[in-house]
Amino acid sequence: MTDINQFLSFPDNHVILDAERLLDLHHLPVPPTLTIIIRNPKTFIKLQEILTQDYPLNHELELFSQNQDGSYRSQTIALETLASMNETERAAALLIPPIPENRSFEYFQNVVATLRAPGGCPWDRKQTHQSLRDDFLQEAYELLDGLDRLDLDTIREELGDVLLHVVIQTQIAQESAEFNMGDVLSTISEKLIFRHEHVFGKAEQLNAEDVISRWEQVKLREREKENKSKGLLEGISIAMPALSMAFSFQKRAAKAGFDWDSADQIWPKLYEEIEEFKRAETAEERFEELGDILFTLVNLARRLDIDPETALRTSNLKFQKRVEYVEKRAAELGKNLFEMPLSEKDRYWDEYKRMQQD
Repeated sequence: MTDINQFLSFPDNHVILDAERLLDLHHLPVPPTLTIIIRNPKTFIKLQEILTQDYPLNHELELFSQNQDGSYRSQTIALETLASMNETERAAALLIPPIPENRSFEYFQNVVATLRAPGGCPWDRKQTHQSLRDDFLQEAYELLDGLDRLDLDTIREELGDVLLHVVIQTQIAQESAEFNMGDVLSTISEKLIFRHEHVFGKAEQLNAEDVISRWEQVKLREREKENKSKGLLEGISIAMPALSMAFSFQKRAAKAGFDWDSADQIWPKLYEEIEEFKRAETAEERFEELGDILFTLVNLARRLDIDPETALRTSNLKFQKRVEYVEKRAAELGKNLFEMPLSEKDRYWDEYKRMQQD
């Protein structure tokens, strides 16, 4: 029978793992803010791959090895050199010092919970699921802006802002006994594993197209497993931007055969919709026909593997840069942009286009 004092005397914030447990993992199963001891470390290349998920390459580790006489020696090494260590040595343990506490997910959860707790921030305490909705959407768009510009500093910051909304929404739910972070994490983990049988189940060699072709079949089985009877388009949010919603509707419907055989068949339909728009006589008719044109354009984009939302965002940003260039040229010449003739605006517009092409 184990003596309870063995547990009570165990050093605080230390976790012991066996190397065998890590061989099939890609991430440590414990927070890196704890001191971790890995027993019988082996396959140093694999260990380095796992540890670099959380630790910087210059993070110092202590490797304990057994001498021929049974005594032990230790050496301090940088994480970046772990893969090059001699694995024939009788390594007994690898000690990994903790990283700062504020780099852990659990620390962040506690920060959010503190803001929501009695004595926390009045603004955070009054928030609800619905009151945070618009702020979350704004943060998502700011992340998209960073992604469009490949601005890594912005991407890192905005990912944090998006994560804040995930955590605070979960904290609100936990306080009302609706669900907690464990429910969120287990649900998405189960979903990913279920939808990727070729990775987590029977290993299969599939390409990206094979995975996509199986996607709807897997989701159908998922709904059957959960005893859910959903319509074809259910589950697609009607709160998303209109172009994205049309794209998602059409992609889902195409899986059930609501589709043209090729992109070439869409062109006559597009021309037909344009003619109907030109013949429209009332504002209501023009409104409806313009929607039909856009919907058909989205279908054409889908068949040509173009994301219409991203394409329009790219054109918007291109337009913005060209207008800003014309504004800059007007200011350099001491002219009022609003009084500048269109012909002159066009000249600077084309000037910027040529600069971009060169």
